[in-house]
Amino acid sequence: MPAFVPDYSRQTRLHGVGEAGQAKLADARVLVIGAGGLGCPVLMYLAGAGVGTLGIVDGDRLDASNLHRQTLYDACGVGKKKVQLAARRITALNPTINISTYDEPLHAGNIADVFAQYDLVVECSDDMHSRYLCNDAAVTTVTPLILASIYQYEGQLQVVSASPGTPCLRCLWPDEPAPGIAGSCVESGVLGSVPGVLGAMQATEALKLLLDLPRPADNALLLVNLLEGSSQRLSIDPARGCALHGGCIEVARQSFAKAKDERTVDLAFADLADAIAAGYTLVDVREPAEIEAQPLSVSSRSLPSTQIETRAAELPDGRVLLICASGRRSGHAARNLRGQGLGNIHSLAGGLASLTPARHRMPG
Repeated sequence: MPAFVPDYSRQTRLHGVGEAGQAKLADARVLVIGAGGLGCPVLMYLAGAGVGTLGIVDGDRLDASNLHRQTLYDACGVGKKKVQLAARRITALNPTINISTYDEPLHAGNIADVFAQYDLVVECSDDMHSRYLCNDAAVTTVTPLILASIYQYEGQLQVVSASPGTPCLRCLWPDEPAPGIAGSCVESGVLGSVPGVLGAMQATEALKLLLDLPRPADNALLLVNLLEGSSQRLSIDPARGCALHGGCIEVARQSFAKAKDERTVDLAFADLADAIAAGYTLVDVREPAEIEAQPLSVSSRSLPSTQIETRAAELPDGRVLLICASGRRSGHAARNLRGQGLGNIHSLAGGLASLTPARHRMPG
């Protein structure tokens, strides 16, 4: 068969694109963090548009509950790594582009080096810690970042240009909230099309930046309510927020340095038995109903994340590994406990979702 030649004619006819714009896209390198509800439309539209190199970061395996909104995948892929499934599907869509995959979450020790390899980053995770880490890395490496989040029928979109004098995520919300405060798809539910809409908007903003197309100059936060069919722009004043604490770059540097110091909090294991063999006592910080629905097959203690800081005296001596479903609650709890002087507290990176399938559940 002859080699596939993409047809971008519908796109190159646009004023502001043309052959010169298409060449820009072919030379562009975009990193997409999260290949879920937001990431799927971002990846599909950027690949279809002819962005030359796409990086995909996702440590999760496909779950059946993902399929109603994550349209890159099908039922045959359940249990497989999303980055592998996404790369295969994108290659089928446009075999002329280059794809790099990262099957573990980025962390403070490598995120700046990875960002430096790309022209633009699109943050599509359902993880507040990832958003703040990406914001700080974007500001310190001067890499434009497109953020989006969803809550049930609503969404938010922010473009962090990372240029001097322009606002960042911390200008609006200086400190990362505790897990569960903002909610997630697992906890709050989501209509499948909502992340599709916000992801398509992220892809549009990415293409506008890559093609130097006109954009609003106010760097506002866009609020979208899909039940009401309404949108609102919330202005961000760069003279306030981070500016009150030395500016976005200084705040990001301090936060980034702190994150590097905390890097050893998150530990990856393929199996919980490996963690026990390494000398860790397991503490399950999920709620009782979660533990009952998905019990562990190995010895562990239970102490909910909502109570763990006030009951820290009940933690066992020696090295402790906190466990939750995704690693968010356990990671947040571990960092706070370390702040109390408990240096042997760690968190299972990626939570139970990161483990080899079916090896952390009770048989039967």
